[in-house]
Formats: sequence, structure tokens, C-alpha cells
Amino acid sequence: EGGHQFSGLPQLLSARDFQDAYVYNGDFSWDNQQGFFSNQGMTHFVGRNEYVNPVVSDPTWGVSDQDMFDRSILELNALKDDLPFYALLQTLSNHTPYALPDVLPVEPVSGHGSLDLHLTAMRYSDWALGEFFKQAKQQPWYNDTLFVVLGDHGFGTPEQMTEMDLYRFHVPMLLLAPGIQQQLGSENSTVASQVDMVPTIMGRLGGDVQHQCWGRDLLTLPAADQGFAIIKPSGSDQTVALIKGDRVLIKPKDVDARVWTYQLGANPKSAPAAAHSDDAQWLQQLNAYIQSATSSLLDNTAGVQDSPGQ
Repeated sequence: EGGHQFSGLPQLLSARDFQDAYVYNGDFSWDNQQGFFSNQGMTHFVGRNEYVNPVVSDPTWGVSDQDMFDRSILELNALKDDLPFYALLQTLSNHTPYALPDVLPVEPVSGHGSLDLHLTAMRYSDWALGEFFKQAKQQPWYNDTLFVVLGDHGFGTPEQMTEMDLYRFHVPMLLLAPGIQQQLGSENSTVASQVDMVPTIMGRLGGDVQHQCWGRDLLTLPAADQGFAIIKPSGSDQTVALIKGDRVLIKPKDVDARVWTYQLGANPKSAPAAAHSDDAQWLQQLNAYIQSATSSLLDNTAGVQDSPGQ
């Protein structure tokens, strides 16, 4: 709800005098986005009604990704150059119903039947992101900026490997900045979820930080820690799951939990896992996490709390 507090990036970074900008293809009234983010500390919003002569103006989604990214460059260049900034650039072209330009700057995908439009939208969104980075690299703030690229969800598949559509939750998080690969490596296969994003970003900025994001800094975990993620489908489906490494414990409502081994990527596969001594502990961890998070939301205690004496 819009009135609830969260210790997210707008709140944490505004306390460090970061400027902010939220640039979006669509309408901020959807899902009360502007109300929610305003309550968390975001102050500058650019939505579908602020674009002039966009390449696409769709009645459902708004403007195209290239419109959004082009406007983002203008907005970021208009910020004060003596203060840091936090910007949220939200794309929509790669989301059904696909609102693409009539004249595409990329070759449409063909030969995949009903997936053609979906794959074309992915190709177009990828092109628009690439064009943004071409422009960003020419800006004075580029070498001082950490870019984080993350999707809110993946795409489901007709063939289900488990009771949970794992591909629906399978997205990468890209951290892009000058020298970051040399310092941290080019790839990290730690299992994680969106709650780990804020601690990971704040860890790169350094300094003391207090948050209640329920996540961890993925780049400071012990070497043997494979990470974990708690996932649940959107809507009324009450199935929940705990993922660690190549195993996933899935607990549908009113049904016993089951553990699977899985592999995603080019050669996906899954199989019921053999019973393991950790299974009961995993289920306990899943239940405890959900209960703690739910209580925090219901009691509105997910914001930053002052320590005693402060």
C-alpha cells in the first residue's frame, strides 16, 4: 500500500543527498506507482503524458522503450552535476501487449510461430537498451555510475518442470560500471531474488547502511554460500518455494512439500530429489521467512527503524 514504509533505494539514497528521477513509458497511476514511490522518497517522475512526439504512443502502455531511454538521457543531463543521482528507468516494450514502432529498427523475428512477436519485442528492447548505453557512454556522469539491469520476472514455458514455473522467476541481474568486472569477475551464479538488490547496490557504495530488505549483499557472501531465493506466483496462487543452488523445495497450499533438483538454460531438466537431512530445515526456513515478512508488512515495520538512543 502507498502508506507503508520500506527501506528501499529512494529512502536510503535520499538520506545521502542523492537526486532522483523515475522515467517510465506508462502511466504512474497504474498500481499506485507514484503514490508508493513518493512515499518512499522519490520526487521526480516522468511518465507517458510528459513525452513530446514519441515514436510510439500506445493507449495501453504508453511510449516505446527508445522514447523512454532518449528522455532519460535528457533528464539525467538536467540534474545538478555536483550531486550524485539515483534513477529508475522502467521499460515496457517487452511486455504484453507489445507496443512496438510501426517501422522497427531491428529485423523482426520469424519462424517461431506464436513466439515471433514476443521474440521481436525482446530484440527491440535489447536494441533500445544498447542505444541508451551508446548515448550514456558519451555523458560526463558515465564513468561515475553503477548501472543495474534487472527484470521483475521472466517468461513462463508451456512445459512445466515442477509445480512452480521456474522460468517465470529466472532473470539475471547485470551490474555494469567501469572496472567492475576486473574487480568482481564477469559472472556469479549465486541464487538470489529482488530483495538482494538493495543490499548489493548499497554494498558497492560503501559506508554504513541500515535496511530491512530481507536480502544480502551478494558480492560479500562466503565462498561456499550458494545463495537462496523465496518465490511465489503473483495473484491468488499460494504456492511458495525455497531455492538453494540446484535444489528447490516447493510447498503448494494444503499439499506436502516436495524437493526437486533442476537445471535451467539451454538444456533444462528436473527430477524429484532424494530425501536429504536438510529437507525439514529448509521447510522450517521457508515458513519462518514468510511469517516474518508477512508480519513486517502487516505491522508496517519494513522501513528503517531508529536504533535505541537515536
